[in-house]
Formats: sequence, structure tokens, C-alpha cells
Amino acid sequence: MSKNPLSSFLKFQATLNASLEDKKVVAIRHELAEYTSAQFLAVATELRKTESDAEQDRVNEAIALILQIGSSLISGANTLFSSGNAYSAAALVRQLVEVEYLAWAFEDDKKEAEKWIVSDKEERMEFFTPVKLRKAAQGRFRSKDYGYHCELGGHPVPGANVLLENAELQAQLLLSDMLGHSGRIWDHLIRWADGENKQYAVLAQKEKMLERYVAWKQADITTKLPPPP
Repeated sequence: MSKNPLSSFLKFQATLNASLEDKKVVAIRHELAEYTSAQFLAVATELRKTESDAEQDRVNEAIALILQIGSSLISGANTLFSSGNAYSAAALVRQLVEVEYLAWAFEDDKKEAEKWIVSDKEERMEFFTPVKLRKAAQGRFRSKDYGYHCELGGHPVPGANVLLENAELQAQLLLSDMLGHSGRIWDHLIRWADGENKQYAVLAQKEKMLERYVAWKQADITTKLPPPP
């Protein structure tokens, strides 16, 4: 006899809500956010100390800068989530998505990093806007995902109440989503560092970051959720 679809959904919903409310898992999410922010900043500092030729120095500076920006966004959003200000945190998560786009572009072609670090506003509007980067990625990033982030925290919209009224569960779900973006930023930079660049300042933290993210994914059922339709 087949299972009742509604019963199965309600059981999953209850399991998901329990994970979102679980104090141990909540602590893991917040601790991982702070750890990631600290590691991003530490690696950015080390990259700036790495001496190379002028071209590689510009690339390293671009990577260091997006890591520093990412660190600030992650830490700031985590503080806001912790204080119950999920709506403001969502705006920072949307910016982190744009950092992920840049991390992909720099991994894909280090000349993009060199171009970006010396770009002016006109050049960034021509080559580095979110829509241009999504188009260049050829389907890697879904425009609707970015659209969700714009609706949640990018623009004032009528649906904002979902993060303004009794938003504890939604805040934890969005915190988990932020960690997913943070992990993918790190993955892009690891692949960049492990290629021809051989940037050991990044690679030195590879195993520690992997260990922390694996532990989070094992503990947190939200990491098993599919992307929103």
C-alpha cells in the first residue's frame, strides 16, 4: 500500500522544523558562520603577503578583496540573524551571492580577477554585473535563485513580512542557505589555488574547512533540501 503523500509531507515538515529549532544545530550554523568569516579574513591577509610578479599580485589582491568582503558579509549577517533581525541579514546574504559569482569568474579565468581589480564603474557594469556573470556561467547559476534573494532582502516588497514577523525558522533556513553560498565560494577558491597558481595560503586551510563543513552537513537536514522551484 502506497504512503499518503500528505502524511509524508507533514512528517518531513515536522522533521525540518525540528532541525531548524534544534539548539545544537542552530549553534553549529552560527559557529560555522563565524569560523568561515575568520578563515576568509585570515587567508585574505596571507594572500596579500605573498610576493609574486605584478600580474599575479593583482590576481591575489582581487581574491583577497572578495574574501575580505565575504568575511564581512558573513559575520555581519550572522550577527543580525543572532539578534533576530533576519530581514537586514537577508540583504547581506544577497550580496554574498554576488561574491560567489565573482569567485566563480576568478576561478574560471584568472584574467577576470586581474581585470576586475583595476576596473572602473563603467567596466563593472559592462562585464561584472550579476546578470552578465550568470550569462557567462551558462546555467551554473539560476536567475530565479538570485531573484528569491532580491525578494527576501534586496528590495522593499509586500512579502517582507515573512522575515519580519515570527521569522525564527525562516532565519535559520536562510542562515543555512548563506553557509551553502559561503562553502561554494571557498570551493571556487580552492580550485583556483590548486591549479597553476599554487596559492598555499588558501590550500593550508583546505582540510580544516572541509572538516567543519562536512560536520555541518551531517548534522543539518536543511542541507538536503532541493533548490526552491
